[in-house]
Amino acid sequence: MRRFVVMTLAALLGAAAMMGVRATSVSAHGEIAQEGFVRMQSVGWWDVKFSKTSLAQNENLNLTGTAKILETWPANMSDGNPKICYFTVIEPGARFVLVDRKINGMEAPQSFFCQKGDVYNFNMTLRARDPGNWHVHPAIAVKESGSLIGPGQYIDINSSPDGFSFPITLLNGKNIDVESYGTWLVLGFSAVTLVLGMWWMLFWTVPGGRKRTITRLRVANELPLNQDGGPAVNLITKSDHRQCELIAGVTVALTVVGFIWASVHYSGNIPLQVDWVTPPAAPAQAQLTSATASNAIYDPSADTLKVITSVTNTSKSPVTVNAFRTGNLTFLNPSNGLPHGDYEFQMKVSPQEPIAPGATQDVTVTIPGNVLRQQELLPLGQAQYVVAGVLELADSNGNRNFDTIQTSLNPTST
Repeated sequence: MRRFVVMTLAALLGAAAMMGVRATSVSAHGEIAQEGFVRMQSVGWWDVKFSKTSLAQNENLNLTGTAKILETWPANMSDGNPKICYFTVIEPGARFVLVDRKINGMEAPQSFFCQKGDVYNFNMTLRARDPGNWHVHPAIAVKESGSLIGPGQYIDINSSPDGFSFPITLLNGKNIDVESYGTWLVLGFSAVTLVLGMWWMLFWTVPGGRKRTITRLRVANELPLNQDGGPAVNLITKSDHRQCELIAGVTVALTVVGFIWASVHYSGNIPLQVDWVTPPAAPAQAQLTSATASNAIYDPSADTLKVITSVTNTSKSPVTVNAFRTGNLTFLNPSNGLPHGDYEFQMKVSPQEPIAPGATQDVTVTIPGNVLRQQELLPLGQAQYVVAGVLELADSNGNRNFDTIQTSLNPTST
């Protein structure tokens, strides 16, 4: 009784603590669970846009933007050289259906070859499926590294009187609704296999049953395989072997029947496609500047992070710093634009004056530390004291330049 009371109190206190934590929309999918240096050094995101924030079931949403696999890609991820990538969407379940995807203008329904320094302009078309308010992110999944999440947006899906449907035409000309096609077949086959699994599990593990392998686990683990005599007497018998052989036989028979049935009813299928492609190169970006970060200083008393970068203007027009993008966050120069999304914040730029053509200038961007700490992007106490991201500069004609920068983080008390 005392144990029950203690466990109940612990559960209540845990629930109360969770309720006291202020949830923020910018961490709706646990992106802060990834180390800060991983998000900072792996992928840069900009111009991520959702065509709608509210739509009805069966309506389409276009998700566009640009992702760059940074030259600062961590050496301990994918052997330091990403090779196979896949653009996807992170959402709380299948609330949307991905109906089309283009990378640099090319149809890309499959994975593709990728490498450091490449820029990918993506366009994904999503069809609204389930009513509700859902948080949606673009993401790029990298083999042996996992999914790296971009900026997200809450999307409202309103109910449609007819519900959701997803009609398509098969290669044989037959029209089907993917939402409901084969539902009972899938559920029925799953139910049969569940019964087989439960049959096997309950036979060997029910404590009150004839075979107490769980309550006698130490003895069961020490028994040789297929031994019916000696220490296994009255624990594993020939009758038990016959029972297991029956279960295995039914499983094999079910598998064979399933293959035959599928071959007869779906004779016009094609093999699974595993071809990878190399998307065309993105349009060349403007080369207005070259930038090299020289220092990053975190001041705990002011709760700010200062990133000092040497910028050389190689163009024929003055350029200004527009933004600094790191992880899935964007910090904007307020003189060039104000934040308008959950993942956008202000920063300070010094000096504010444009950099003249041919000139080299040390530029300091000051980022609010509380934002970085909330998003676990301040790499204090982590494996790598590194700050990285993309510095965006632009000229008066609207031409933009994106420079990848990286430098060590130096905490200070002054």
